[in-house]
Amino acid sequence: MATSNHSHPSGGHAEVRSGMRPDDRRLATLHRNNEESNAFVRECIEGALIQLMETTPFASITVTDIARRAGVSRNAYYRNYASKEAILDGFLATIFAEINRSLLQYDPMTQTREAWLTMLAGVRRIAPQYRLMLRAGQSSRIREHMRASMNRSAARHETGPRYAAAFWAGAVCEVIDQWVLNGMDAPDEEIADIMTDLMLHGVATADRYHTGCQAT
Repeated sequence: MATSNHSHPSGGHAEVRSGMRPDDRRLATLHRNNEESNAFVRECIEGALIQLMETTPFASITVTDIARRAGVSRNAYYRNYASKEAILDGFLATIFAEINRSLLQYDPMTQTREAWLTMLAGVRRIAPQYRLMLRAGQSSRIREHMRASMNRSAARHETGPRYAAAFWAGAVCEVIDQWVLNGMDAPDEEIADIMTDLMLHGVATADRYHTGCQAT
């Protein structure tokens, strides 16, 4: 009897050791494939909207236009997005997540210039899409994403963090907006130098950049 207890086929034990039955593994694979498929559909839809914005006013673009350009059904569209504004939100969320990840390697006080160079490089990579969104009147949407990305701490609902995030988001976005709309006419290094000076020295730079308020 003792011998028979040790002679069970190893398959059942391997199944237990794996922690997952074959059916569970198949379901996990299907779930992963479905997620990858949805991600691909979202990329197609985002790309389609950006392409349409190159030739069509944002307000005139329809769901049918987007679905047709993306090569997906309306059902697939609505499974992923509730509106065309939501598509822009998804696109911006991805961009800001990438920029935030790259900025985490820098200390904002001692590596301000390096952080700006990284951010400007990220914006430069998506400058055509960024410019299209600005021309479509979506600057406030971009600014809101920037504000939210700057105010994610546990104290985010307190007065100080809320207004500090609003201040920095407004300042940073206005600089980037002007830079992109002007065809990135200044080198990244020059913009980074100016912004570092402003962020570290604040109002003390007013005379240097001739930005003081003057009575007319």
